[in-house]
Amino acid sequence: MKKILFAMMVWAIAVASTAPFAQSPKSVNDGVYTAAQADRGAEVFKTTCSACHETAKFTGAEFLSGWTGKPIHELYDTIHTTMPEDNPGGLKPQQYIDVIAYFLKLNGYPVGTTELPTTDDALKAIKFDKKASK
Repeated sequence: MKKILFAMMVWAIAVASTAPFAQSPKSVNDGVYTAAQADRGAEVFKTTCSACHETAKFTGAEFLSGWTGKPIHELYDTIHTTMPEDNPGGLKPQQYIDVIAYFLKLNGYPVGTTELPTTDDALKAIKFDKKASK
């Protein structure tokens, strides 16, 4: 019986040591968008959103407090399912993501070398944190 228990423990340790480690969540402070992506988002905002919204609504403490601590996917899901008001979900996923990159730029989050992703799982792994102090 002891040999079986020992063998099971060795097997469990071997399996655990080869299991992939969960990737730690990223933060918007990690430079999760590119300058080009934010520029595309600015253009989408200008042509699609600015008729009803001013950029000030998407900057500052009030905007940030609504999203801080949440995955960036929640912001994506909200704007994707409600905007534009006359055609919710009418933009391409990339356009919504580009607008979010623009919001990150407007709020002074750092630019990175990789674009903000469009997949749900990847967006759920990026946390909307308070802006890091310099």
